[in-house]
Amino acid sequence: MVSKESKTYLAGVAAAKRLFSERGYDAVSTAEIRQAAGMSNGSLFHHFENKEGIAVAVFVTLVRTYQAEIAEKIGPTRRAADGIDAFIRTHNLWIERDPDGARILFNGQHPSWSDTALKRIRAENQGFGQTLQDWKNNLDDKDRLQNWSLALILATLVGPTQVMCRAWLSGQSKVPPSENIENLVRLAQKALLS
Repeated sequence: MVSKESKTYLAGVAAAKRLFSERGYDAVSTAEIRQAAGMSNGSLFHHFENKEGIAVAVFVTLVRTYQAEIAEKIGPTRRAADGIDAFIRTHNLWIERDPDGARILFNGQHPSWSDTALKRIRAENQGFGQTLQDWKNNLDDKDRLQNWSLALILATLVGPTQVMCRAWLSGQSKVPPSENIENLVRLAQKALLS
């Protein structure tokens, strides 16, 4: 059972996520977030130090959700081709399922984070990097990935996908991310596998 305190925190994160996605970080006030979440001023500032604290909570929640889903899908794969498929498929379907979250994570409209906020975000990303490195090291056919660095593998998996997804998220394309999966998987497999 979720406590009243947790429900209040989650309501604040959900309201901020929606507002940041719709209007961007700079255009949203803490008063609007408080009102949309149905929180008192005291409750808002009990959970979040300031507006940046709210934005970091939203961002970290999204990062954790996205990365956990990717890790869950690629973790059991033992062939590089299957992992590439799982990554791209999960990435595209997550974006289609949570377009508000994807706009916040992937459209680059973030505030200028403080050093404390950046450390929290980097810690999340480092953990995910280790998960991907472990996946790569445990593949039965890891030699098929040659000596590609993790950064290059990620750029190949995410780069073309992001172009297509950003067009959909911004309304420039009516083609949902799920319709691009098969071609994006083939493209990444061709680029990465020997």
